[in-house]
Order: sequence, then C-alpha cells, then structure tokens
Amino acid sequence: MKFRLLGPLDIRTCEYAVRIARGNQQTVAALLLAAEGRFVPVPALTREIWGERVPTSAVPNLRTYVMRLRRSDPGLAERLTTSASGYALRVEPGEDELDLSAFRTATEAGRRALNGSDAGVAVTVFDRALAHFRGTPLEDVPLGPALGDLADSLGEEYAQTVEDRAEAGLALGDHRGVIARLRPFAEVHPLRERAHRHLMLAHYRAGDVDAALRVYRQVRQALRTELGIEPGRELSLLQQAVLARDPHLDDAPGSARRTVRTSSPKAAPGGDARRAAPDGGLPEDAATGQPGSGHPLPRQLPPAPALFVGRGAEQTRIGAVLVPGDGPVVVAVHGPGGFGKSALALRAAHAVAHRYPDGQLYADLQGASARTRALAPAEVLGRFLRALGVDRSRIPAGSAEAAALYQSLLAERRVLIVLDNVAGSGQVRALLPAGRGCGALVTGRAMLSALDAEQIALSKLCPAASVAMLTLQAGEERAAAEPEALDAIARECGGHALALRIAGARLAARPDLPVSCLAQRLARPRLAEWTAGDLDLRACFAAGYDKLTDPAAARAFRILGRVHPGEMHLKSAAVWLGSDMASAEAALDELVAARLLESLGHGHFRMHRLLRRYAAELPEPGWSRTRTADRGRG
Repeated sequence: MKFRLLGPLDIRTCEYAVRIARGNQQTVAALLLAAEGRFVPVPALTREIWGERVPTSAVPNLRTYVMRLRRSDPGLAERLTTSASGYALRVEPGEDELDLSAFRTATEAGRRALNGSDAGVAVTVFDRALAHFRGTPLEDVPLGPALGDLADSLGEEYAQTVEDRAEAGLALGDHRGVIARLRPFAEVHPLRERAHRHLMLAHYRAGDVDAALRVYRQVRQALRTELGIEPGRELSLLQQAVLARDPHLDDAPGSARRTVRTSSPKAAPGGDARRAAPDGGLPEDAATGQPGSGHPLPRQLPPAPALFVGRGAEQTRIGAVLVPGDGPVVVAVHGPGGFGKSALALRAAHAVAHRYPDGQLYADLQGASARTRALAPAEVLGRFLRALGVDRSRIPAGSAEAAALYQSLLAERRVLIVLDNVAGSGQVRALLPAGRGCGALVTGRAMLSALDAEQIALSKLCPAASVAMLTLQAGEERAAAEPEALDAIARECGGHALALRIAGARLAARPDLPVSCLAQRLARPRLAEWTAGDLDLRACFAAGYDKLTDPAAARAFRILGRVHPGEMHLKSAAVWLGSDMASAEAALDELVAARLLESLGHGHFRMHRLLRRYAAELPEPGWSRTRTADRGRG
C-alpha cells in the first residue's frame, strides 16, 4: 500500500485509491499515519478531533471512525491494530510506503552528501525528496493541534530542502538551473534570506550582476515592510561583495560552502585589511581569532534528548521568539526541578540552530543545587571567549573588559547562547548578548523576572503525555498488555518529567518485571524506589530544599509535607505552623520561589505528591499540634 500526507491525504493499493470519508475520519487516519506505526493513545486522538472540550461521546465516536477505516479496505484493516490504550496503523519500513518517511530519509541522505562535498549525489537525492510533495501537506484534512504543528513543520522542512538543493546546484555550477528553480520559490517566500542569498549568488555567477542586486533590493524591501528589519549580515555582505565584483564570489564548482570573502572599504590599523564572508563567514581578525582566520565556529550544544514528549506549545513559543532581528532576543524557561527545562531548551535550541549560523554557545551554570559550585560569570566569559577564537593570553583579566570584548565579538554575528541551570539574574546578565542578530535561551528553577526576556513557565506533563513517555521506554506491546498499571504509574508520577524518566528506565531495565509490580512498588510512601542509574528523584528535591535560606521556610516545608492534603489555604498553613499570617505567608513565599510549593492564587497553595513524600523523610520539624481542630480549614 501507499500512504501520502505531503499533499491531500491519499491511501491507495496497487489497483485503486481507498476512499476515506472527509472530516474526522481523515483526521484519525492522518494522525495514525503521522505516528509512523507507533501506537497513538486514545486521549491524543480525541484531543486532535475535539480540542480541549472533549464530549462524553468522544470514545464511542472514535471507535466508529476506526471501524469505518477498517471497512474501507481489507488491506487497511489488516494494518490497523487496537490496544487498550490506543490505535496504530502499521507502515512497512524501507519500502517508501509513507511519503513522509521517504521524504525525511532522502533529505538526510542529501545533506550527508552535501556535507561530504558530493554535490552530484546531493542534487539527485534532494530532487527525489522534493518529488514527494504534491501540494500543501495535509491540505484537505481538518487539523487539530498535533497535525497543525506537523503541517507547519513540514512546510519548514520543505523550504530548507529547496534551499539545500539550491546550494548543491551552486556547487555543481548549474547556476541557471538554480535560478529557474529558486526564483518562483523566492517569490512565494519573500522573507527567506537564505533562499535569496543563493539566488543572488546564482545570478552573479551567471553573469547578471543587475539581477543579483535586484534580488537584494526586493528582499530588503520585503523585510522592512513586513518585519521592520534590515537584511541580515550574510545578505548585506554578499551585496557588498557583488558591488565590489569580489573574485572570491566565483568559487570553483563543488565549493559552494567555502567562505566567500570581500575586502572591507577600510583597512585595519597598521594596514592589515579586514575581510568579511557573505555566505556565513565573519570578519577576519588575527588578534581575536575570528572564524575568518580559520578558527572553527563554536557548536557547543549537547545532543538533543531522544526521549521527549509533549511541550509542543512551549517549543512553538520559543521558536517564535528566537528569530534574529533588530535586537537581541532572550527566552527564560523556569519551573520546578525535574520538570524537563534542560531537555526542552536543548530540543528548542537544536530546532532553531540554523538561524544562528555563526555558532552556538552552551554552559551549565550549575546553579540548581547548593551542593555544587555555581559558575561565576567571569569563568563562563573566559570559556565563551576561547570558543569564539580568542587566544587564552589575550583574554582580559578584568571581568568588565572581558565582557566588553565578548559583546564586541557578538556585535556582528548571529550566535545562539544557551545558559542552563541558572541560579539568578545576576549570574547571567554579563553573558546575555547585546548584538541584534543573537539570541539567548536561559533555564532556571526561579523565574528570572529581572531579565528583559520572554518568560515561559513549565508545568507538569498532562496524563496523555505521561503515558506516552512511559510507553516509549517500556515498549508498546508491554504498555498495551497492562494499560491500567501504566496509568497507575503515570498517576504516581503526577506529571513530573524526571519521575516519569525514572519509572520508564526501570521498566526498560527489567523487561521481565510486570508493569503492575512496579506500580505497586512506586505506590509505597518512601522515595527509595525512585532512582535509576544516575537519575535520583530525592537528589532533585534536595537541590531545592538545600537552597532555602530561611529556617522558618525549611521548617514550614517539613511540616506541610507531613500534613498537606494536596491543596491548602494560607489560613490552614498558619494554624499548622503555629504562627501569624504574615510569618506564614513569608515562609510560603520562599517555598514558592524555591519551587517546592505551587501558588494557585487567592491564598491557596499546592504541593506535589512526590515532594510531600520527600518532606516526610526529612528530620522531624518540631511542630506543635496546638489548635489541631482547625488544621483542616481553608
């Protein structure tokens, strides 16, 4: 069978097209295909169709849609699998049955060939990849949140592949072919600077300087009209190189990725001419070792986590903000320990890394725990300066001078800076870029409200995402065999990402262990079971507790953890603490700041169920049970 999503939804056998009823049945089929053979939980399917307001008849209606899919074709019926938790539509791997998989496999192969300077193979493979597109992805399917994100993502993947194909064509010397292919694309996408950069270079190498400069004027006008910004540095430098008829623009075939340089109108002091690279290179400076002098661009991002579910809305927000523009952009992700801030930051950073071609800097500032030494800004500045090409002997001894040099190096670059596990605003202020083309992504437990940043609060994972994470680690067959036990583990985790990682890791390490057995162990009131390898829930909680500076707050945590019913009003807390309202409020405010307590507004607070277990294991708080008759109020 053949399944096609890159255009109108199309399912067909060797002889005929399978008719899928329009509307919700199309949505179900498309979401199952998008999962590429993996089980899709029932809540994910119902939410895709009905959004957040799922009617009581949703599950029976969903069964009807799946039944109709089965009846539409015998071959399709054989591939549809039902489990207690969801549905799956089997797609045979390696046979190009699903156009989405075939497209992505081909684009990866094309990029490997392009990176390996085999432009001929890259062109062939990219053409094969782009041939899978028959129009707008899923253009006739009603889109919910997941399919809407997929359609947007595929549109971006298509555009990047078109640009990669143009780059390969330039490397082959097929300048007129690149123009013919890229000009219609650039007209439809007037704000894509990389496409226009390739089109300018193709016109120039084809001998049409006027056309190359006309492309620049058009994209500049579009950027100013639509976004209110000037073209990025790469386009501006390429325009200067075209005006100067720089000989480096006539790269030999096969070297399209080589840095193209153009002489600056002015020479540096001492007659040392500075040069710039329109295709992504940077000003060359022997004193600082900028990339033009041969120093590699920094690519410091750790690998993106493979195990990752949910957080689609947060990723979309981060991607929307981290766009180089008129000024530096900063995103600050905050939330309780173990909620997956670092994982989200790395996934988002890798997704936008292509927007920052001059490099990515990364540092774990070790500010999450009082048991580790938080890195000083001066230490991180030294690391970043060395990564940017500054010789160790030329790094200023003073912090102010080092920060000034750091900002100077970033001024004309597009660099992404990721600062993980930040203790407070003061630790990162000197590390945030001032250059308009740069972006920064910061994570920390506390909200960094003193920073001029887009603040993103991370909450617990929803039940569907929790079950999906456990399923990824335990395996679909095992999850389908004991869905109730898997749901019980998810409830014990309470949407806590680290707890889910630990539970899933324990299931993966013991394929012989029944899921129900682990569910029983995790239901015990102690935290001894919540560890797997170097993952330790108690250590995560201790990192927050150890940073409490007020003894009254520490005592309040130990007391409320023992008596907290899940939610509590400030009045009840004051009774249990044996203090006045003002003192109780101050203690609870520090717990909220340390992310050991969640404020629900209007004097109501909530403590995570696993945090309550941790608090119960701490030394006795020495609290008095006076006025116990009032302890349940609030």
